[in-house]
Amino acid sequence: MTDIDQLRTDLYKSCIKLTQLNLHQSSKWCAEALAGLVASTTPISIDTPPIIIDGEQQQMLLANSYFNCKEFDRAAYVLKSCVSGDATFLRLYSMVLAIDKRETESEEPNDSLAKVLVESNQYLAKSDHALLYYLNGLIYNKKKKYQLAQTNLYKSIKLFPYNWSCWQELITSFTSFEEANSFLNKLISSKILSSNIMVKFFEVVILQEFHQPTTTTLTTLNQLLQLFPKFSFIKIQQFLISYHNLDYYIAEHIFDEILIQDPLRLDDLHTFSNMLYVMEKRSKLTYLAHFANSIDKFRPETCCILANYHSMKSQHEMAIMYYKRALLLDKNCLSAYTLIGHEFVELKNSHAAIESYRKAIDLNNKDFRAWYGLGQAYEVLDMHLYALYYYQRATNLQNNDKRMWIALGGCFEKIEKFKEAIKSFEKALIISTDIIDEQHQLVDPHIAYRLAIICEKLGDVTNTEKYMKLCFNQEFEMGVSDDTCKARLWLARYALDQKNFNYAYELAKDLQHGNSHDIEEARGVAREARNRM
Repeated sequence: MTDIDQLRTDLYKSCIKLTQLNLHQSSKWCAEALAGLVASTTPISIDTPPIIIDGEQQQMLLANSYFNCKEFDRAAYVLKSCVSGDATFLRLYSMVLAIDKRETESEEPNDSLAKVLVESNQYLAKSDHALLYYLNGLIYNKKKKYQLAQTNLYKSIKLFPYNWSCWQELITSFTSFEEANSFLNKLISSKILSSNIMVKFFEVVILQEFHQPTTTTLTTLNQLLQLFPKFSFIKIQQFLISYHNLDYYIAEHIFDEILIQDPLRLDDLHTFSNMLYVMEKRSKLTYLAHFANSIDKFRPETCCILANYHSMKSQHEMAIMYYKRALLLDKNCLSAYTLIGHEFVELKNSHAAIESYRKAIDLNNKDFRAWYGLGQAYEVLDMHLYALYYYQRATNLQNNDKRMWIALGGCFEKIEKFKEAIKSFEKALIISTDIIDEQHQLVDPHIAYRLAIICEKLGDVTNTEKYMKLCFNQEFEMGVSDDTCKARLWLARYALDQKNFNYAYELAKDLQHGNSHDIEEARGVAREARNRM
């Protein structure tokens, strides 16, 4: 049997097993991976053990029926006398979902999960069971006991690597990239897991989640895509990497291809709608909202898309209502709290925005947008030291986004830490620079102008002139803006002070944009320079 045939067999068996134990998201992931695998002309025969219908099998069948009807307590009850590992898992998993459902409905904390842990550990003391280790990890994550969660989840993937939900829980348990990278190295050096294809999927998602993609990541993605040419999950990772790198047009093209291949897919469509919102593609976002609503109006993804649609129309109260509906449908819809915070910022309700951002961080402290939003909210309240802390957390998570560094630099400037402000704006300038050739480079003129102003406050005339020239030169590449006009006026005044009257006159006489005060001042500089030439 070839490696691909073995992979096909493993995915098939895993999909059947996960379906039997009602781990539907993991089962769907395996089934999509199997369907996306390269085509094979060789049929594979799988030997299945004979089915022995005894009392426990009948109880399992009944419990599955109740589980699929969302009667989780009944499912757990009928399995109370069953002793096998699978039956124990299904009973305890049903109990966890029943507890979760009650917590959602009553909004009161419930400590019944401790009883589930006790029963699970009692079974595991006698015999290993991959999915019980996974269940332990799930519960420890809920309790924020991340080290214990990682220990149990690692044991689970060693016994049964094709449970993608287990890998996702692992990713949730990491609080920093260093911790995640250390665990990844542990997997790569493991004799059991190092050669398993799931480690490659895990590696790609870890680097994507923590915004640390490298050329190696892209190579790994391309290798996976050759093996799974029709697996949308891999293309979604490509989309997310481009999206986080702010390569919106590339990301849009990738997602368009995904929709052509799988037109009724709603997974990740809300992230696509976030991007369309930022790109201000109103017509496409409007179409997407109506399209998603026609497929399933009660999916959390649909609610988020509709919220973006209403936000685009400045209907912020409606947007908040749809985000809250998404959270009612799925309390783990992590981005919804962050986006609710954005809507409250638009409504000038900073305190409500702060509360939403804090909830977002409690659920997912890797969301740089929530940290950035907190920084903005505190900055509006003139609490600059708080804002500074949150901006720093945002830049630690997303250090290739110039907006984070501009915000950080602005905050340093307000508390008069000018040297730190210069370092932040210089970082933003490097990120925004697009070198055309040796003589021409495109930069954000606003960043160059801000750097010049800070250097002027420090009395650093040389660097002030350097950044003013850099800002002014963008006028020839990108057109006239308020910042380039102000830079032109400063350079004209500076040339006049340096008795460079010809240059001062040439700069001042052509200033036709900006506010009336600047235009009048430029005319005065031009008159004085002409008189002294």
